[in-house]
Amino acid sequence: MKQPKASFTWHYYFMALGALLAMLAATLGAIGAIVAGLAIAVISHPRLRFQGVGRFVFYTLFFVIYVFAFPEPETIRQIMQAS
Repeated sequence: MKQPKASFTWHYYFMALGALLAMLAATLGAIGAIVAGLAIAVISHPRLRFQGVGRFVFYTLFFVIYVFAFPEPETIRQIMQAS
């Protein structure tokens, strides 16, 4: 029996982006950024019936949280020099 193939939509690109952002944040131990990256991946799932303006608002919110969740550059330099 042939099953219809699932279409590869933009949702999967955003899920991969969210996972990548979470992994990048994990390298610095930025917990808030890890959570924001995973949240982006979760709300991107195509089976979720969460569409339209609400999804866009949450994408924007999580991207802003992601950007501001990292430590200051001087702190990052100290972490990198210590290891």
